[in-house]
Formats: sequence, C-alpha cells, structure tokens
Amino acid sequence: MSVPTRVPVPSRSALRPERGVTQPPTARIISNKRPTHFLALPIGHHAALRSSISSLTSALLSDNPPIPGLDSSIIVPARRLHLTLGVMSLDLPEYPNLTLAAARQTLRALQPRIHQLLQGERLRVGLDRLDIMKPERGNPERAHVLYVGPDLSSAAGHKLRMVCERIQQEFRTAGLLLDDRPLKLHCTILNTVYRRPKPRGARQPFSYRALLESETMRGMIAGPVQARRPVNVELGVWDIDELQICEMGSWGPEGEYVRVAGCDLSIPHAA
Repeated sequence: MSVPTRVPVPSRSALRPERGVTQPPTARIISNKRPTHFLALPIGHHAALRSSISSLTSALLSDNPPIPGLDSSIIVPARRLHLTLGVMSLDLPEYPNLTLAAARQTLRALQPRIHQLLQGERLRVGLDRLDIMKPERGNPERAHVLYVGPDLSSAAGHKLRMVCERIQQEFRTAGLLLDDRPLKLHCTILNTVYRRPKPRGARQPFSYRALLESETMRGMIAGPVQARRPVNVELGVWDIDELQICEMGSWGPEGEYVRVAGCDLSIPHAA
C-alpha cells in the first residue's frame, strides 16, 4: 500500500504558526486509539466563502470596544473550513486492521449510494446559523468554540443530514470511526485551543455575549439575538463537491488539510 507524501507545513509568514493539534477539539473520542485522520466535507476551497469569513473575522478583531478573549490566533484559517463527520486511527502498527486502504474501500462503496440519495441534485450546505459549543459552566461569557452551520429544517438541510448520517453509518459499520456522537453539522471559525502564546493552566475563553453585541454582529444578524440560542445569519449556500479523508494537523500548500482520499459528490450538469 502506498503512503501519501506529507505536504510540508507552510512558513509562519505564509500562513500562521503550526499548532500541533492532533484532533478536532470538538470531537468526543471514545477510544484510546490515537486519531490520525478525519472525514471531512470541505468548503474552504470556495474563494467567495473565504473572502466572506475573513472579512467577518477581521471586522470582529477591529470592533471597539474589543471583544474580551478574541485574538487573531484563535481564528481558523478560512481555507481550512470544513464539516467534520468523524475521526479515525489509520495505519498504526498496533491496529493492523484499521488501514487507509480500508477507508478508501469504504469511500468507493459509498459513492453510488450517496448519488442515489442525492437523486441528481447537488449536495449543498447553507451557513445560516451561528452558535457556540457548550461554554464553561453554561456561561456565554466563557465560550471556546464559535461555529456556523445549516438550518436542518430546510429541504437542503434535511438532505445534507440524511447523506451525512449515511456516511457515518457506513464508516461505523466498517469499524473505522472513533467517536459515537450524534451528528452535529458545523463549521468552526473560532477555537481557543489554537490560542498563542498558549496560556498556562486552563484555556482562555472569549465572550460570546460581547461578540453578539458587537457592531459587526449587529449589522449582520437576521432576527432576535439570544446568547443561549443559535442566531440567524446569512453566509451563503455552498456546494459540497467531495467527501474527503484528511490527515490530522496537516497543512497543504494553500493552508488546507492534506487530502489522502476522496469521493466525488459533484453532479455533472446539475442546475
């Protein structure tokens, strides 16, 4: 079995410091196996989305008064934007049955089943909900992860969820996934695990309440604002062209995660 060549980590001036994080911090791992790869639906290849998200985070950094706890180091680079469907531990000598070859075989078997579910339509994700992962002690002043995600009650959201649940089911049946959480489709844009310099002791949170009350957010939130509920935003609807297996903590030439396998989800000549 061939081993994919690891792409060198870009320089600090080209992107940002290498973080050394080996697993998505929002994934609950139920195994002692070391995560090496993850299943992803990448969307950071869309230039218009990168521009929109970068403009948003830049505006948040410039807000006055400053948002407590917000720092450029906790911003996820826009080229890395994706939805994670699960994490895996592949090609480790202590687990000879969990291989990249097996994951690729599962991808190949999945492709016609996914296209059958899509029924000739493109798979799309709407980024129209803004929220945080559960903050410390339930306090929105002590948030660690900010994300955007789809409205799953919409027709497009329902189809996206159906497809993603099928993908998770197939990889779980193959014994490849390490986490068993219910599906939570989200795209992380802030995460304090990346803060630099790394604080001593506990992670330093940011204030979600102050973020929502900032001038930047007041100008883009559609509808009422409650710090303990998702808020409506309009960050577009984006095609999902591929299901990928990516290396944990890797950096491609544009700052993306390194893809080691993929399943084409595009629909030729779709409207």
